Amino acid sequence: MEYRLPLQTSRLLLRPLASADLPEISCYRNQPEVARFQSWDRFTMQDAEKLYAQQNTLAFNCDDTWYQIIVERQMDGAVIGDIGVHFFDEGMQAELGMTFDVKYQNQGYAREAINAIITLLFTHYNKHRLIAVVDTRNIRAANLLQKLHFRREAHYRQNIFFKGEWGDEYCYALLKEEHLRH
Repeated sequence: MEYRLPLQTSRLLLRPLASADLPEISCYRNQPEVARFQSWDRFTMQDAEKLYAQQNTLAFNCDDTWYQIIVERQMDGAVIGDIGVHFFDEGMQAELGMTFDVKYQNQGYAREAINAIITLLFTHYNKHRLIAVVDTRNIRAANLLQKLHFRREAHYRQNIFFKGEWGDEYCYALLKEEHLRH
């Protein structure tokens, strides 16, 4: 049986992107602290609409796609971030990415949301391995992945020309068997 979104945690609702989310997504993705380690400098309403058009008909767990999951706070319905899941390797692996509004960071929301997605991917979708690639300067993301028991597998030196300069990235990974041990 395939497990579908939405998914609830103690404080959050993880669900597909809706058109009503676009103003909030555009707003927090435009925050300089949020955009700093992302592929964009600015994230306009047109960018949000383009994202929605891509996501609107996309199925969860479809190989060679990125699926955006909205992270909503249950107590007030606030959209506090989104998690991207890139499905690849014929359904055996997935890559995770995260974007959270600055005002909701450092409160355990990202950890709670990503932990639920990890469990979903390993338990209900039988993924073998999950990865995440982060800028080496993104200390908070690196620390979060380590708290979630991801292993740093690589330090790619000057492997990406990013926002006008060469940057370093870390690759983190977590095997299903490692997750089940924790």
